[in-house]
Amino acid sequence: MTACGSGGGEGKPAAEGGQLVFANFQWLEPNRGDQLWKSVTGYQQANPKVTMKQQAITRKDYESTLKTQMGARSGPDILVIPDTFFPELAQNGLLEPVGDILTAEDEGRLNNSNKAAEYKGEQLAYAWEIVNYALFWNKSLLDEAGVKPPADMPGLVAAAKAIKDKTGNPGFAVRHQINEEVPWWIDFSNWPYGFGGGWSRGGKLTIDSPENVAAVKAYKEMYASGAMSVGDDASTFRSKFKEGKIGMMIDNSSALFTMVSGNQAVPSASGVGASRLPFPGEGSSHASFFIGINKNSKNKALAKDWLKWFFSAKAQESAAAALGASVIGTDAQPPQTFLTENPWVETFRKQAPYSADAVIDGFETKTPQIRRIVLQEIEKVLVQNEDPAAALKRAQQEAEKLA
Repeated sequence: MTACGSGGGEGKPAAEGGQLVFANFQWLEPNRGDQLWKSVTGYQQANPKVTMKQQAITRKDYESTLKTQMGARSGPDILVIPDTFFPELAQNGLLEPVGDILTAEDEGRLNNSNKAAEYKGEQLAYAWEIVNYALFWNKSLLDEAGVKPPADMPGLVAAAKAIKDKTGNPGFAVRHQINEEVPWWIDFSNWPYGFGGGWSRGGKLTIDSPENVAAVKAYKEMYASGAMSVGDDASTFRSKFKEGKIGMMIDNSSALFTMVSGNQAVPSASGVGASRLPFPGEGSSHASFFIGINKNSKNKALAKDWLKWFFSAKAQESAAAALGASVIGTDAQPPQTFLTENPWVETFRKQAPYSADAVIDGFETKTPQIRRIVLQEIEKVLVQNEDPAAALKRAQQEAEKLA
């Protein structure tokens, strides 16, 4: 990708209408995708001359697809931006500045999550949602196996084995494959963060820290236990959990909501339990997603008018209901009925103060390259039985050369 100049003007005034193409991998999520689309297309009532169109891309291919399109000065008008993708888009001048769009009243409702969408002092996007992680489980399978929800790593492995032995179903599932590199990086960061580690500190990389080594050892132990859903990608093991065929998972709130919404096999209100991660520390990863405008959109005036509408009080109430399991960029809250129907949601929401994104502090624009180096070494630990300390030492050395 290369920097892309002025982006070609504002296009027609918003009052004249037109078509807005909105890219988001979440359009493909069963049930939840429909709720989100209904929320964002409320703008068509405010501006009847606009037509909104989905650009639905699988999560695995989302960033590479948009990188190609936007680098060629095409692509959607509006896009949801994963936090690990934001620095790359910002550095290459592919996002339209949006700091002058909202009213003072609307800006007053913004929370601190929006600061992460600033680049060199300029607001290039606003927060769409922050998705936290927790350990959650199928209550019925734990009861059948005669185990209690685990509170630490030995308990997690033991419970997973008991579920596998007594029910025949995998006791645990989590992402573990390089072909899901971007979301795997976010998911895996829960382990080092939960063991008190991280990827950098004080402007230096800390990939091979003792805490990270301990985290990889624990991850390997779970992988090699015989009780994990090894070989399944996220789509597969999430489908299995939805069908009542996975005991426990570490995953984000959006994924869980999609799996249990309207599900009779694993009812959200009574069939799911959740707790903080079973790691020594309180830390965890989170996935932040921003909402921004393509610098090269031909409909920038219309896209800006949509963004202004979306951050109005009424539209944010609708967004909070649709994104109910997540923390959003304003003080809007999900309805109490939603929390009652999905009692596990509070566990995820309470994790917010202890969570952090998977962008490497001080190495933001190098995160994609460092991410791949680290995950390739972790894959060697899983598949080739490489020593975790040696693997992370190699990753540290290679990442330092890159940085």
